Amino acid sequence: MKKLLSLICAGAILLAGCGTSDSGSGANKPSQETDVVAAVSLDFTTMDPVDTSDTLSGGIQRLIMDGMFGFDDDMNNIPMLATGFEANEDATEYVLTLREGITFTDGTPWDAAAAKANLDKLADTSRGLKRTSLLGPIIDTVEITGDYEVTVKLTQPFGAFIATLAHPACVMMSPKVLEKGDAECAAAPVGTGQYKFVEWESGDHLKVELNKDWWGYEAGLADKDAGFKSVNFKVVTESSTRVQGIQAGDYQFIWPIPTESYDTLDKDSNVKVYSDEGIVVYYLCMNTQKAPFDDIRVRQAMNYAINKDDYISIIRNGLGTKATSIIGPAVAGYKRNEPIEADLDKAKELLTEAGYPDGFEITQYYSSNSANQKTAEFMMQQLAQVGIKVNIVGQESAITNALIQDCTKPGSEAEVDIYHTGWSPSTGDADWALRPLLASEMCPPANYNISYFANDEYDALIHGALETADQDKRNELYAKAQDIVWQELPIVPLANSFNTWATSNNLENIKIYKDGAINIRNAKFAGQ
Repeated sequence: MKKLLSLICAGAILLAGCGTSDSGSGANKPSQETDVVAAVSLDFTTMDPVDTSDTLSGGIQRLIMDGMFGFDDDMNNIPMLATGFEANEDATEYVLTLREGITFTDGTPWDAAAAKANLDKLADTSRGLKRTSLLGPIIDTVEITGDYEVTVKLTQPFGAFIATLAHPACVMMSPKVLEKGDAECAAAPVGTGQYKFVEWESGDHLKVELNKDWWGYEAGLADKDAGFKSVNFKVVTESSTRVQGIQAGDYQFIWPIPTESYDTLDKDSNVKVYSDEGIVVYYLCMNTQKAPFDDIRVRQAMNYAINKDDYISIIRNGLGTKATSIIGPAVAGYKRNEPIEADLDKAKELLTEAGYPDGFEITQYYSSNSANQKTAEFMMQQLAQVGIKVNIVGQESAITNALIQDCTKPGSEAEVDIYHTGWSPSTGDADWALRPLLASEMCPPANYNISYFANDEYDALIHGALETADQDKRNELYAKAQDIVWQELPIVPLANSFNTWATSNNLENIKIYKDGAINIRNAKFAGQ
């Protein structure tokens, strides 16, 4: 066995925030004795991490349950319930060393048996849970090899194993709850986290309370006075109500900020607003398996025709930066490429060379809402400048998903021409973007290669990066793969996302993780 890494715990460093509290005169009371209210725009879907596909629910689960590995504020992988690992040369076997002296909040010990119970659930694809696809196909066996050690043998090389264990779906739940079945896991989770689950009333609120005995305080993950007595996450679907609520002091923090209200809240002395670059990258897919996008000159012309600065200004309301890869800078394995600047003359020249001097006509489907319609209209206007006519078709999201993501036809027969979307690699690793988005075996319905991109060299590079757990070697291969994306241009890279949030002006250290989930690990009232 080759020892590759023994990770060292790092404390979370959070941005400071400020506002007023309606729940106990914040600045005059210790944070850990004060309740706060947060407003969220959507309802929670489940509290079972292995069946969760939305960032909101996964973020709350991270408060309640810790993973063996997790992230710091900058999306760096850090040890949590594990202290380190060893891997063999071909990344098919991992020995995980577990942290000692920790119990779940129901009194169950965290040990090798608890780790095995959770890993066995992640590996059980027969349960029909959404996130067993992460590790289910590659986990062969999980063996207890010590009181605080498990050995995981894989069906194939998988150098992204440790990064995947940091995914929100891989947080650890008490074996007592696991034994009660998936329905109990979805309704009443129990973990080792900084907060304990209290109640969830669907459509109204979800409440957690502080676990003052959280092991993370002693481990230096947060200041010992950080945290609130309880946090009540209120479901407030109306954007204006959330904005008015934080201005009035009814809520102590909200996220994300409605883009149209960012400037309004920024000018309110009772509110503090924040924005920070995330890891979601927005891009435009082109179906490379059918004309005209099977011609690289047309794909190049598309990249020259769309102005990324205008996209950021008009569509992202100025909150973004030009994409320099299919993954964001905070993702492990990222390699920067120069943004492709708009050049309408160059676009027209390339179209003429490709045999389309008068342009061509295509269709863009989108899920009907005002934001998606605005984006589709933007693409239509941009491409019209070089003679490309885009027919935009809005429809219910279920219909769009069935047509685009769930398509069972080969790319040459698929209806999709172009498609605007974004992707967040929630493992924090290049694998969970470069593979599902552009590997040839990941075309719909298998995954999200809506460009139907197929390149043997690209496939060899990203699969080669899974054959080692040596991060330097993996990064070298991923860099070459990202260069191929820039050379072949199966997509139009548009923008890196920004996360936004607002707090009342007497709170500090509330932040959003790079993947869009709430980060209150070190949060407290100012001056406490």
